[in-house]
Amino acid sequence: MKNKKTLLKDNNIKIHPNVKTVGTVYIEDHSCLIKPKGQRDTVDNPDLSRSIINYGMCTTPTVVEDGNKYIVIDGWHRATHCIKNNTPLLCVIIETEHPIEDIMVALNTTMFNWKPKDFLNFGISFHNNPDYILLDKIYRETGLSLVALYEIFSFNKAFNKRKNLFERGLWKMTTQELGMKTIEYATILKQVAPREFLFSENANFLRGFAVCVKKKSFDFEHLLSQVKRYKTMIHDGDKPRQHAKMINEIYNLNTHEDKQAYLA
Repeated sequence: MKNKKTLLKDNNIKIHPNVKTVGTVYIEDHSCLIKPKGQRDTVDNPDLSRSIINYGMCTTPTVVEDGNKYIVIDGWHRATHCIKNNTPLLCVIIETEHPIEDIMVALNTTMFNWKPKDFLNFGISFHNNPDYILLDKIYRETGLSLVALYEIFSFNKAFNKRKNLFERGLWKMTTQELGMKTIEYATILKQVAPREFLFSENANFLRGFAVCVKKKSFDFEHLLSQVKRYKTMIHDGDKPRQHAKMINEIYNLNTHEDKQAYLA
């Protein structure tokens, strides 16, 4: 009968300044390993398997004790290789006062390769965050850029703050009305001028358009009438501010000063 695990106490292992290591555990019975919620499904990685076979596991997975089992918060792909090949593995055990999901973000190098959809699933499956669930519904219904969507639905946050919260599963939909209006108005613009507004669903346009829509003086009916009159002024741009500037110019062209508004 093979041993389930062998504990090796060693507090001198350093993996992160905010993480306390307990030691290591040598695991032969893989049934005690738990895949963390929010972790992506693994796919075959021939390069990883070849590297482990040729050179061994240079970086051990990191785990947190959960009763008699271990949650693999970093290195699930490496653990999967050992499970498939029925080989034992050594893991580093940690203790932390921080939430497991925060440590996953800090340690899990696979997250560097995650796409926005992976972080969206992380927020849903790990946190059961209702804002992510609603965002996922809008994303599926519209097919718009996920990055643009989470930006226009939290437009009052700085870019880096917004991105950080989204990737940690802590993002909140703070400007829902603005986001819905931006999507609705962009859809109408494309209906009114389909050839000119081919780019109306692009991420940069939505970002730039939201800058205009959020202004208190913005009147969509006025913009709509201006767009119908000056279709030749509609043009694509490489950056959000170029789109915002284009909308601003159309909005104010030959407009009475009482109706003019600085939108960008």
